[in-house]
Amino acid sequence: MILKNKLTRETLEITYPEFRKKFAADIQTAFESYRRTQLNKYSYNFKDDNSMEYNFYFQLQWDFNHFGNSNWYIEKM
Repeated sequence: MILKNKLTRETLEITYPEFRKKFAADIQTAFESYRRTQLNKYSYNFKDDNSMEYNFYFQLQWDFNHFGNSNWYIEKM
């Protein structure tokens, strides 16, 4: 996967397991933001954490880039 820094335009090419390890805090922040958004949007249809986590990782590139506040974004998976 290819990540790019928003500030320095530095490019980083790493594997998915390395990404999960190096950006664990950023992924967790993005997931919490995604979770809060989904719970507010579908309050009548409460989703369990497993289905929410599955949906988050299914569209990881979009969700990480839009719900996270990292200086890095996923350019290509």
